[in-house]
Amino acid sequence: MTDLPFPSRTIIATRSSAMAMAQTASVAALLRQAHPGVVAHFSQITTTADRQYGSLDIVGGKSAWIRELDAALVGGRADLAVSCAKDLPGPHERGSAVVIGAVLPREDARDAVVLPAGADPTPLHDLRPGSLIGTIAPRRAAQLHTQFPQLTVRPLRGNLDTRIKRLDEGADGLDALVVSFAGLNRIGLADRAAEVLSTNVLMPATGAGFVIVEHRAGDSIAARLLEPINDRSAQRLLQIERGVLGELRGDCRTACSVHATYDGTETQVQATAAVFDANTGAAMEVSAGRPVGDDRALIDEVVQLLRANGAGSLLPPR
Repeated sequence: MTDLPFPSRTIIATRSSAMAMAQTASVAALLRQAHPGVVAHFSQITTTADRQYGSLDIVGGKSAWIRELDAALVGGRADLAVSCAKDLPGPHERGSAVVIGAVLPREDARDAVVLPAGADPTPLHDLRPGSLIGTIAPRRAAQLHTQFPQLTVRPLRGNLDTRIKRLDEGADGLDALVVSFAGLNRIGLADRAAEVLSTNVLMPATGAGFVIVEHRAGDSIAARLLEPINDRSAQRLLQIERGVLGELRGDCRTACSVHATYDGTETQVQATAAVFDANTGAAMEVSAGRPVGDDRALIDEVVQLLRANGAGSLLPPR
């Protein structure tokens, strides 16, 4: 219990999807545990991505998921905002008005296959040739093209529960979805995963499995409020992943991914980054490891390795 003078009412901005609400409820529970007496109120916000159906390129990139949340923080209508780290724009695409104050422990970062309700459990490689697989992520599309060339990827966006509902109803003619396994778990649908794909098959999204809490830059009260629930080990991995993404200038149109992990003793960090050709699925992948604490050097090494191996031709101009 803390004796810091926190206001008893803390407003948390969140999207209203099932997954967003589940994430925010988890954050609120952690805050109550760390600060008895602090009451969290949810402010449900409809974002641009919720209002408009189409590719992220059309609706304004990944900022479409968080633009209104940021505005609520900056405008003083909310104290905190909860998001999936993988939905954040790259560090180079955001201003400095909002900062990450807490990173929760990483959940399973892998992707999962969801089949229509009642379908026999079938791994991707056993689906009939030409089967339609729904995903909006260029990263997933490029890797599916390479790993499962017999399948056809069709863009599909929307809240996770909505996508699954449409799959079950046959609304889009899809045979399967490839989605975040952590997302399935958060909304209580982990049993819908017909297959959980190894990271060697599909490299996870940058920031996959991390829930983050943001606040206004310079808000020392919010920063102290979040300090007890921040997982520093998770924070380091996310900073490395987003650090590489920022240096690569990756955005919603870029088929790239960065995935950082600890060794068994958490004394070394291994970072793997890949840039994919969205047309052919060909990958430029590199890995590097450094002792914990050499985070900036690890970021620089991974970026240099990618560029030295020709990844620049697949990346946005600097």
